[in-house]
Amino acid sequence: MSVSKVKTKSGEVRWEVRVYENGRGSKRVCMRFDRKIDADTFLVDFEKKKSERARNPFSSISFEGRFFQEEAEYWLLDGENRFSPGHLVKSKAVVQDFLKEYGNLALEKLTPEFLTKFQQAELRKGLSAATANRKTEVVMAVLNHAVKHRHIPFNPATGFKKLRKVQQEMSFLDQDEAASFLAHVNEKYPSGSKDRWVYVVYLVALNTALRAGEIWGLRPGDINEPTRTITIKRQFNRVSLDFGPTKSKKHRVVPCNLTLLSELKALIAKNKISLQETIFQNENGRPVCHDNFADRRFAKDLKSWGGRQIRFHDLRHTATTLLIASGVDIKTVKEICGHADITTTMNYVHLVSNAIEKVALNFEIAPAREEVQRDFKLVK
Repeated sequence: MSVSKVKTKSGEVRWEVRVYENGRGSKRVCMRFDRKIDADTFLVDFEKKKSERARNPFSSISFEGRFFQEEAEYWLLDGENRFSPGHLVKSKAVVQDFLKEYGNLALEKLTPEFLTKFQQAELRKGLSAATANRKTEVVMAVLNHAVKHRHIPFNPATGFKKLRKVQQEMSFLDQDEAASFLAHVNEKYPSGSKDRWVYVVYLVALNTALRAGEIWGLRPGDINEPTRTITIKRQFNRVSLDFGPTKSKKHRVVPCNLTLLSELKALIAKNKISLQETIFQNENGRPVCHDNFADRRFAKDLKSWGGRQIRFHDLRHTATTLLIASGVDIKTVKEICGHADITTTMNYVHLVSNAIEKVALNFEIAPAREEVQRDFKLVK
């Protein structure tokens, strides 16, 4: 990297500078000047800019010509290989909704003030804080992705704060309610009927605390009759309509009591289900669509039962709370439920406060009476 004296074809003297933008292998710059002082000045300025780029690689990047639509599309394209099917579908829906109003917005306009006003507008539409947060999370993800790929120098929304979510109480049935519901569906779908499998679904949910996708992914080969357990190896994804790993990405074992085991064996034998088929199937032999089941079966069964109206996922909450209330230790409950962290399991403890209050009526450790203490000392 130096200044050299050269002659042109016409015999004129010029001062030439040849430099690499970012070291050997990068683009080479070649400039010629009439005066040596101009060549020297260019070389000094080039060295300063090169040092500045080394200290701050983003110094030459700007927001010019960068709009939300192209960055969002690039983010989604990259996400096709990284996101779960469900997350990808939801992200596309959020982006499409945002593009209708803000597709031509320059990225530099997506400031904390803009996103705060956007949140407030979403709340005025009647959306929950959680939904508004999910939408702004997508916008922030697009911006962070643009920074990561050096399309913009920084995230213009840095400092933005999401809305505080109101923690919703988990709904669950108490033991009497759960037993009543099972009695109702047992009568509605009697043993030997073609729809008996519906009752077995509820029996599985309330006795194993499985997630819906894990129930629809169960196969006969997952049942271990001698140990009365079921190994949870997969779940059925209702978006991609395919099997995938469990939420924790790990296999786990759940209990299978004698009543549940008998019902599962009878269902498998009656429908001649092979080891590699799902236990619960639709008329085409495919795993059950959860949305259809929740709308066409569960909602109607709750209504005909007449008890508390809950979501299907609340059957998992019910099973978890009843496990804790029955005295199963927290660590075991954590393993049965497949919780990644014990704190998730601990969230259920306050739901069984009545059971804890009953313990206070029957359990007490107090100082020994004086005569007992005297007898203890004599024995020693």
